[in-house]
Formats: sequence, structure tokens, C-alpha cells
Amino acid sequence: MRKIWIILLLSMGLLSACDDFLDVTSDNVVVEDELFADYKGVRMAVNGVYRELSGSGLYGYNLMWGFASALGHNYQTSSTSYLPTGLYYGAQFNWENSSVEEISETMWKKAFNVISTCNNIIQQVEAKDTSFFEVGKTERDMILGEMYGVRALLHFEMFRFYCPAPITGLSGKMPYVEMYPDYQPKHREASEVMSLIIRDMEKAKTMLAEVDTVFCRSWCSSMTSRIRQSNSWSSAPPNEFMSYRGCRMNFWGATALLARMYMYNGDEDMAYENARIIYSFHTRNWFRWTSASYQGSISSVEYIHTKRPEEILLCFSNNNNYDQWEARIGTSNYMFRMKNIDHLFAGDEDDYRKVGWYNRYGFQRYLTWIRPVGSSYNATNLATNQGPLLPVISFPEMYHIMIEYLIDKNRIPEAVTLFNTLRRNRGAKAALPETIYPEDLKEKLVYDIIRETLTSGQTFFMFKRLNRNIYNGSSNITMEPKNWTMPLPQSETDYQF
Repeated sequence: MRKIWIILLLSMGLLSACDDFLDVTSDNVVVEDELFADYKGVRMAVNGVYRELSGSGLYGYNLMWGFASALGHNYQTSSTSYLPTGLYYGAQFNWENSSVEEISETMWKKAFNVISTCNNIIQQVEAKDTSFFEVGKTERDMILGEMYGVRALLHFEMFRFYCPAPITGLSGKMPYVEMYPDYQPKHREASEVMSLIIRDMEKAKTMLAEVDTVFCRSWCSSMTSRIRQSNSWSSAPPNEFMSYRGCRMNFWGATALLARMYMYNGDEDMAYENARIIYSFHTRNWFRWTSASYQGSISSVEYIHTKRPEEILLCFSNNNNYDQWEARIGTSNYMFRMKNIDHLFAGDEDDYRKVGWYNRYGFQRYLTWIRPVGSSYNATNLATNQGPLLPVISFPEMYHIMIEYLIDKNRIPEAVTLFNTLRRNRGAKAALPETIYPEDLKEKLVYDIIRETLTSGQTFFMFKRLNRNIYNGSSNITMEPKNWTMPLPQSETDYQF
């Protein structure tokens, strides 16, 4: 009896343009052997992974501007007038609240469903010769590199929620799923899980290196062909599956994520090494700072590049981003208001991350996820090109990693030089002196990381990595060990003995 694979992608409309393919079977069930019998079916499965990643259960909400950002106290948290119920209780670290448990179940199930699909694709592709693929070995390596990278990324996201930070030395367990199917995955020690995450992302980096820096080089070096825009063009042969590499797991995304992972794991040397690779491409203008004219030194909000696509190393995409945001705000003028902005930017009131992004349409919100109000060409262009983007990682984070490394190595002048470059490109006019004390420089770095990660879902994990009380204006939130780590969802613990 042939195994069958229920294609959940159908409900998302992924296959709406492939009616001839759907004629193979009926009742929205595709025979797995038939799906993977052609390279087009493999591509379809890969595209489905990215659709799932971009949904509200993962990067379309929970892992980006929703739950993860609420945990980092990017938003006002004094009542449910400012946050949806699950996010409000999450910001109180009330893991037993039913709404928080519902979010936890959703994230966990979505993440491991996608991981399962990645594992299936990996096993199918590894069993095929390079001649099976239209672009041969390059396409095979690209698909495998992407799926290993996504598998590592999602395990890492779950690790940061459900296991103690490595800096604490505390033990924890969770599964690392490498097989399809695996109905009862073994729970492993946190240290082993982190090692497997890094192993897989290193594999992704290696497999994608030649794909992106050699085969795809001519279009990867340009933002408008790396990330889909209305004026995009691509010379990618033979079709779009090889194009727009910034919107798929790619060499630079894998390398930057390795820097993030190594830093989280306490290996600053390897974090710095990977960050330096991205920095070298940045200095060769592959990835550029967003111009001041598209950040904050302008009067019209319709010119601001809300997602800073010039700086993105890896993003996903969801055309319903504005709808998702507006549905959760409803008619409230208070929901998702920012927190402690004046205190956070004290001394740097000219910082674009404040003057460009904060309160531009009123109600003290952040501009990144808000639909442009105007009807000009610029507003329409912004909504079309940047509205769908879900930035997972951008190159300014590599500056932060390198600066932290240099501070900890007592290479203060180098750290200050990098930091001033970053600050200058974010509109902060006051230069930091090389005579600054290391502890003061580290404090300014923490503040800058908060500024850079507002509504992107990363603030909480910076505090967790450092085992540091969460910024809350003049009086920080005192964190206990139980506050940092969510309990595994009930669906995962029910079968554990």
C-alpha cells in the first residue's frame, strides 16, 4: 500500500495555479509517490514550506510582531487594552494562562509540522540523482540546503522558548526531529539539541555557498532581484524557482543565523567569524544601509522603507500582513502601543528608529507593520513591495554581534568605530568616544539592540541570552528562572513517560 501525504497547502491556495497537477487525484489528497515523481512536485512542496513559515502561527505573527515581541515588552503591557489576551498574559510570563497555552500549542504544532515536511523533502531529494532536477546538482543542493536550514531555524526558535539559555547552565529537554515520519521523537538534552541545530545550519551554509555566491551571483548581488519588488528583474535560469533568494533560506541568511546561534550558545569566536563573513559582503555593497531619505530625515511617511529591504539577509513573505495587523488592532486606538520610547532614545532623539518609525500615524505605534494611509505612488509602491515582507535577519545584527565580541575582547576602539558607523546610519548624531568605559559601551549596545529589534521578535531572546532583567524604562523587570522558559505544550508531554 502506497503511503499518502495530505497536502495542507491546498487550503492556502498554493496550488491554485496548478489545476492540471490536481487532476492526478481527488479529495485534496495527493499520492506521495506521484508528488515527488517530478521535480515540479518537489518545488511545489518546497514552496509550501515557505507558505507555512509565513503564516500567523509562525513568522506572520507569533514569532515576529506578536507573541515574541510582547514577551520582550516592546508594547505597553498594563492591561488587555494594549495587547490581545494571550500576549498580555505572556508578557506577565503567566505560562499557565489558557490563552498563552493556546499560543504555545499553535507555535509548537506549526513548527514541527513544517519540520516534518522538511524532513520528508530531505529524504526524497537525497534519494534522487542530480539528473532528476532541471538545474541538476545546483538545484538539488539548493533544496537540501534550504530544508536543512529551515529545520535548524525552527528547532532554534522552539529551543529559545522551551529550553533554558545556555548561559545559565541549566538543563532542559526537547525533541530534535530528523526523520519522516517520527511519531514519538526522542527528547534530548538541551546541549545536544543546540549542537544539532548548529550542525544542520552549518550544513545548510556549506550547501548554499556555491549556489548563491557562484550560480546565483549575478542576481543575488542586487536587492531588487534578491527580494521581489514591482520593478524586479531576474536573469535566473530557467524560472523564478531559482530567483529572489533573499526570500528563501540562502547562504547569507544561514551564515547570519549561525552567528546568532553561536552567540546564543556562548561561542563568541564562531559568532564573530560568521558575522565577519556577512560584513565582508556588506562592505562590498551587496547589502547596503537604507538611505537616510528612506528612514527618518523626511517629512512624508510615504517615503519610509518600513522593512529596510536593502539590509535584509533573509525574509519570508505574506500578502496578508496588513490584514493580520488590522484584525488584531480592531477599532482600538490603544492596542500595540509602544513602551518607554522616550526613555529608550534619551540623548538620541534624532535617531531614525524613533523619528522615522514611532507615532507617524498617531496612537504611539511603530510604523513597520502599519498599512500606508496615503494614496500616492510612493504609498502604493511601499504597500506592494514591502508590506508582505517578514524580515527574519538583517545585517545590522552582525554589527551588534561584532561589537559585543570586540567589547568582551577589550578591543574598545574597534568596537566604538563599528558602533559609530551603525549609529550614524541610524541618524544618531552624537559620536561615542574611544575613551568610553567598556561597561558603559556594553550598556549602550544593549539599548541599541532593543532599538533595532522593536516589533521583530528578538528583544526577549537578547535578554534571555544575557540572563539580564528585561528593560522597562527606569525600573527593569526582575526576571526569575521560571519566567524565561515556557513549559512544553501539553500535546507534546502527554505521551512522555
